[in-house]
Amino acid sequence: MKTFRKVFFYVALVVSVAVISLVLSAFFFKDQIIKQFILKANEQLSTPVKIGKIDVSVFQRFPHMSIVFKDVYVEDSHAGQYPLLTAKQISFHLNPIEVYRGQYTIQGLQISDSETNLKINAKGENNYTITKSTGNGGPIKFELKNVVLKNTRVRYIDLERTDEMIFTSEQLYTTIRSFNDVYAIVAKGDVTTEKLDVGNVDLLAGKTFLVNTSLDYNDIEKSLIIKAGDLQLGTSLFNVQGTYRWKDKNEINLVTEGENTDIQTLISLLPEKASMAYQQYKSRGDIYFRASLQGEISKTKSPSFSSSFGFNKATFTHPKYTSKIEEATLEGSFATSNLTDAAAAVLALKNITGKLNGKPFQANLVVRNFSDPDVILDFKGDLETQAIMDFYPIAALSQVSGTLATDIAFEGRLSFLKNKATAQRTSTRGSILATDLNFVYGKDEIPVKNLNGTFQFNNNDLALSNVSGLLGNSDFRLNGFFKNIVTFLLFEDQPVGIEADLKSNSLNVDELFAYAFGGESAQQGATSDYEFKISRNINLNFNCDVQRLNYKRFVGRSLKGDLLVKNQVAVSRNIQVNAMGGALTLSGIVDANNPKAIDVMSTFKLNGLAVDSIFYVFENFYQTFIQDKHLKGQAYADVTLDMTLNQNLRLFPETLVADISATIKNGQLNNFEPLKSLNKYLDDESLSALRFADLKNDIHIENKTVYIPMMEVRSNATVLQISGTHKFDQHIDYRVVTPLNNRRKIDINEAAGAIEEMEGRAKLFLKIVGTTDNYRVLYDTEAVKKKIIADLKKEVQELKDIFKKKKKKEVELSAEEFDWDNENQ
Repeated sequence: MKTFRKVFFYVALVVSVAVISLVLSAFFFKDQIIKQFILKANEQLSTPVKIGKIDVSVFQRFPHMSIVFKDVYVEDSHAGQYPLLTAKQISFHLNPIEVYRGQYTIQGLQISDSETNLKINAKGENNYTITKSTGNGGPIKFELKNVVLKNTRVRYIDLERTDEMIFTSEQLYTTIRSFNDVYAIVAKGDVTTEKLDVGNVDLLAGKTFLVNTSLDYNDIEKSLIIKAGDLQLGTSLFNVQGTYRWKDKNEINLVTEGENTDIQTLISLLPEKASMAYQQYKSRGDIYFRASLQGEISKTKSPSFSSSFGFNKATFTHPKYTSKIEEATLEGSFATSNLTDAAAAVLALKNITGKLNGKPFQANLVVRNFSDPDVILDFKGDLETQAIMDFYPIAALSQVSGTLATDIAFEGRLSFLKNKATAQRTSTRGSILATDLNFVYGKDEIPVKNLNGTFQFNNNDLALSNVSGLLGNSDFRLNGFFKNIVTFLLFEDQPVGIEADLKSNSLNVDELFAYAFGGESAQQGATSDYEFKISRNINLNFNCDVQRLNYKRFVGRSLKGDLLVKNQVAVSRNIQVNAMGGALTLSGIVDANNPKAIDVMSTFKLNGLAVDSIFYVFENFYQTFIQDKHLKGQAYADVTLDMTLNQNLRLFPETLVADISATIKNGQLNNFEPLKSLNKYLDDESLSALRFADLKNDIHIENKTVYIPMMEVRSNATVLQISGTHKFDQHIDYRVVTPLNNRRKIDINEAAGAIEEMEGRAKLFLKIVGTTDNYRVLYDTEAVKKKIIADLKKEVQELKDIFKKKKKKEVELSAEEFDWDNENQ
């Protein structure tokens, strides 16, 4: 025991003496050691180096001596002042005994908080050749057994090829052994590919790998051989092997193979934008991946790339959703002869099978030429739509249920679909059978319920067979064709031709307009903010059979007719509908080429419509002078009108021109104040409830004025003749001629100029002038009476003749003008 204590004491003494000696020598010879090290280093460096502070330490990596550089700046070899390397601290570990002998063999290295910028300019010259040629080595030698890189960033840019790579690492351990200019390197740690842009192709951006690799660098042959390289990404391990040579030309030959691979890892290899939506999906089962990169890398050449991947009896799930795909198989490959040429790429996904919530499906997909994709796709399966949404939600759809029986296939270039002339060179075939499909669509939450029917694809067209359902509160059944529909759905600003028969028990046009034009108002059913427009891409030929139609106060029944739409013009040649107690026949044109000034030209026939209902439906034509409560009777009329509406379907009053040839049967005018005020002159209380037989007149509307030529009203009270004008600003000028039965009720002297004696009977001429809110009943003199009646009749006739002679757009357009097949789109 005593002997052991003595031995331990002497060993401790020797160690203490050695430590103290090292400390003292480092302290006393610090400046000389630093000076000598820098002198030897400068003999080998050809670019300036700036160092903020230099120190010598024996404790950083005892028993080695450490020369510590702080705030290091190393200039690159290109002209100008650009940093090759910046670091907060670089520590060189040396053997202290060899240092005292003047030999500086660096046996260890630690670099902290560094950034390295490697560059090849447009001439192919690199910026990292900064050492001088010194024959068989210089006074400073490297035998690095322990290199530690902490918080480092390396950026490589090749301006000749427009390549850029950025790598970062929090901590990387490396051992380097050299023999005859061949360096054996072993590295372990983390490496993040912040950016990997090769020929403008973004690869593996933002991926963090755990690296354990062994490689040989030959400085004479300018080659790098990866003997064994394990890259761990997530739970998957990728083994990388191959070579990279750049002596005469840049050549690469790399092969990587995945082990314990899962879907999350494969998805993570995709660009971030593509992988974001899928990164939480998980998998179980046999998933494999193998890839190779081979060929020359130059300004004009790029290596080839090929990969094979797939899975067998795999299961895919998402932690937030209930649906899952089971028993899934896939045989996939991707290959391109030029990594930077998207046109050379081919993606093949074959023998895709699986079960989505127990429902089997199968598919195949081949894509050639990613610059102008040539696609071959087929899919077959019975799918529950709720299961689809539970596995991969679509933001625009919610509350989805129902089934889709699909059997579809597509073949052709997608670019062919951009033009109607070439769209037929693609082939789309197959069908989709929808059964009890329900969903809510879009931010306006448009509900579609009980959608049933068959959608049959024929090249670029879609046939609808008994497609029925509910859109909001409107039901529909469609049979017909959607022409050019595939192009319309895949690309912006493409035309679609619709030829279909529509049947419905009830259409709520208020609601449909809100969905189509009203934005957020669709949820409230509001109509005040409609912005009506007709897409220039819609070509429509509809035959309608609607049992009930609602629009604001209008309720129509048994509506039948056609609707043609083309070039932002809508045409109806014959719409028949029962409404307002009678029948209405309508033809017209709506020209929406200018969405802020929509031209409407129409002719329609009224057959027995209730007058009070007409006033009620049209909200008393936005006036309070004569209202639906004042009127009774049936209207028969032929109407021709021309007007312009704004985008909210409100009339520009100055544009309205109309001819109305009307007959009112069994008419009543009740409690109409202007007529009641005539009682003063007629002495007849029945004017407050006027009943009259057939009333006929030809009325003209123009210049914001309603022109009413002279008409005779034979009533229960008397026989009246009425004419005049009613302006849109509610100024009125009516002329009334009535029999004078009781002279005692009037001032004969005052009315003398307004009385006419004919065949023993007297007529009194009156006028009602002012506004609808403030009017007066006055006597009309003989001279004024004759002039006004003649002038008004002449003015109305002239206006009607001009209106008839105006060049108008033809309502009865031929069907050929709406023939999609003859169009050159």
